[in-house]
Amino acid sequence: MLDGIRVIDLSTDVAGAFATRLFAVYGADVIVVEPPGGHSIRSIPPRAVGIDSDAEDADAGILGAYLHAGKRSIVLDLDSPEDCATLDRLISSSDAVVETHTPGALATRGIDLEAAMERQPSLVVTSITPYGQDGPRAHWRATSLTAAAAGGEMSLCGEPDLVPLKTAGHQAYYQGGLHGFSATAMALLAAKRSGTGDRIDLSLQEIQNSTLEGAGPAALTRDSESTRGGNAIRATWGIHPTADGYIGLAGMPRQAPSIYDCIGHPEFKTDPLFANGWAPEANDILLEIIPEWTMQHTSRAIFELATEFRTPFSMIPTPRELLEWPGLVETNFWQEVEHPVLGRHPLPAGPVSFDGDRGTQRRAPLVGEHSDEIHASLEDPPAPSSDVPSGTSEDPDLPLAGFRVIDATQVWAGPYACRYLGDMGADVIKVEGPAFPDSVRGLGAAATAETVNLSSYFNEYNRNKRGIVIDLQQPEGAEALKRILATADVFVENWSSGVADRLGLGYDQLHELNPKLICVSMPGFGHEGPDAARVGYGPTIEQMGGLVALQGYEAGPPHKSGISYGDPVSGTTTAGAIAVALHRRELTGEGCYVVVPQRDGIIGLVGEYIVAEAIGDPLPTRIGNRDPWMAPHGVYRTVDTEPRIQLGIDGLPISEITDTYIAIAVDSDDAWTALRSVVGDTRLDKPAYSTLPGRSAAQDEIDSVLAEWARDRDADEASEQLQSNGIAASSVLTPRMLKYDEHLAAREAFLTYDHPAAGKQLSTRPVWRMARRPITTLGPAPCFGQHNVEVLSEIAGYKAAEIEAMVASGLIADTPQGL
Repeated sequence: MLDGIRVIDLSTDVAGAFATRLFAVYGADVIVVEPPGGHSIRSIPPRAVGIDSDAEDADAGILGAYLHAGKRSIVLDLDSPEDCATLDRLISSSDAVVETHTPGALATRGIDLEAAMERQPSLVVTSITPYGQDGPRAHWRATSLTAAAAGGEMSLCGEPDLVPLKTAGHQAYYQGGLHGFSATAMALLAAKRSGTGDRIDLSLQEIQNSTLEGAGPAALTRDSESTRGGNAIRATWGIHPTADGYIGLAGMPRQAPSIYDCIGHPEFKTDPLFANGWAPEANDILLEIIPEWTMQHTSRAIFELATEFRTPFSMIPTPRELLEWPGLVETNFWQEVEHPVLGRHPLPAGPVSFDGDRGTQRRAPLVGEHSDEIHASLEDPPAPSSDVPSGTSEDPDLPLAGFRVIDATQVWAGPYACRYLGDMGADVIKVEGPAFPDSVRGLGAAATAETVNLSSYFNEYNRNKRGIVIDLQQPEGAEALKRILATADVFVENWSSGVADRLGLGYDQLHELNPKLICVSMPGFGHEGPDAARVGYGPTIEQMGGLVALQGYEAGPPHKSGISYGDPVSGTTTAGAIAVALHRRELTGEGCYVVVPQRDGIIGLVGEYIVAEAIGDPLPTRIGNRDPWMAPHGVYRTVDTEPRIQLGIDGLPISEITDTYIAIAVDSDDAWTALRSVVGDTRLDKPAYSTLPGRSAAQDEIDSVLAEWARDRDADEASEQLQSNGIAASSVLTPRMLKYDEHLAAREAFLTYDHPAAGKQLSTRPVWRMARRPITTLGPAPCFGQHNVEVLSEIAGYKAAEIEAMVASGLIADTPQGL
């Protein structure tokens, strides 16, 4: 898909390395620029056991072996003017650069990316940093722990009576990498069309702030606070113990009947008390009944029974179980490579299938393995590979200006993907059914005529769209949608496997209708193999994708994330996949069939755990907020605030929240020395603590001192003090705190728009910040059926009398029916 594109990896961390890894998977020539001794992620533990020599250490890094897979490597010393000149020639031969240095750091070494863009207007430069390129915290240090704390997701993860919990691995950075790939792909599309590239500024904090599910919109629109809901937010939305472990369950109210059948209580289907399993009275009873039932069965038995009833129970597989999972093995998801140091090991297939192509996996290079061949190629450097128009525009259009997207998705993953397309300038038309409005319009319950347009959740993730309501179950409705699709560039659906074909809207039918149409399907588990028929939402995806088995409090059960983590991951992946598909269409003139198996994308975010397991060096799991290679490393309670109110859907207070926390990560002996100086407690002066092994052995003692120090301090002030001394630290910011965060305010991270029914709304700024294509205004989400007449007449070509007949027959509507 990306053959002929060259990307220069100037990253220093997981975010940039993952972004460029995805480019390599889909055919781009990715060249990673490494300093003498190797890229910094090569030195991040773990390393393969038994690799002891210094010369081999860098190449024995498991994280590097995963994230650099498929790339070429050149060693350049950026303190050498000669090597900087080589880098300059290398950049001139490329289409895109991805970098993650502290803002201004490259410029101080004489590497002027702005000048490179002036010389080569089509160049795309993407910077991914913890806090963005400007603002009061732009130069703050971060680790995976503190980056998670700064973005809001950590505040929602964990048990309400325990400290907030970090998700496994490097999730904040992986999210940044996924956005780096998708935003860069979008800018490359724009460059191909116009000749004008872009300078992209991505902030890990802002990326997470845009993914807070219902808690983010509640804070922005109602000033409502949110906190940790624990492992079982609701009986039908959580993790329950079984006879031999744990099982996940993620069912919306409309899945309640299948759940009741599965657990042996079909009588609940006709009991008014249980009509909505999320209602407080029903939920309280189900919280007793469901765990009582699950503990009588093994996890596997429940999972297999769930297949019969199409019930959204999910296994919580470990890395070993994923490697042996039949559905992944049978679909050739694991692709083995032979590494000179690590030996033979698997890599996961790409997270997207383009006309059946899941990309190509090649082993990671050794440090500097391709230096000679790259140097030789630069003696007569080729022109940048994109065939772009000459010249550049002072005020270029947004990347997707002029494209039309039909969004037939619901809940979060699909709408989130299509929101990015709307933000990038596409005409996005959202499709709902008269009796099947998007579930989140009613926050999981039935949407009524009075409430259907007021959901802050729906409005946040469906902004910049038009909306139609049409019954696709009726042949006339499917025919009307086909008339719209004949004019479209992209069609996106997240229906269960087989639904599109049954409606006459499968890829083969639509390709015949419109050969240039890009059809995108977002099934939970793909359309092939034994898992294809399974149903599930974001929690199901993160559980089945292997993330949840890895995280949890020490000695505790596997723990779900605080959000439906699979949804924004799948949504961002889909937006990037569409950019890639449109890029390819610019070359071929043909559309394609894009499938995004949502579970598979999560597996890609824990790739180092998979590689480590495969080579016999498994990584530690469920270690709370601690880290095997950093100490101290934790979250500590700070001084309470005045009560922050959590509001119900009805606007009435339901709880008061006062707790605040700080995350601290000591990632070097120098940082430890600085921390001792700041805390000033003699109990930290033991000589054994001067080394990581000594601190790791005494984490309980050190944590007790830090907890005592933090308890009477303001989290923001303590973070500022620690950062000023070179220590990675951050307040654990909540959704409401982010709304008033000083750094986000300085970066103008929120914009307002007027909604026809809900009034003035505050929304997150699009996190893909493009310097040449800035976005300063937003459009509202559509009211239910708001654009029926407009779309059907102007695009589908129906006459007024025909549209009136559609209204009379119930084929289209502007209020929900039958609810």
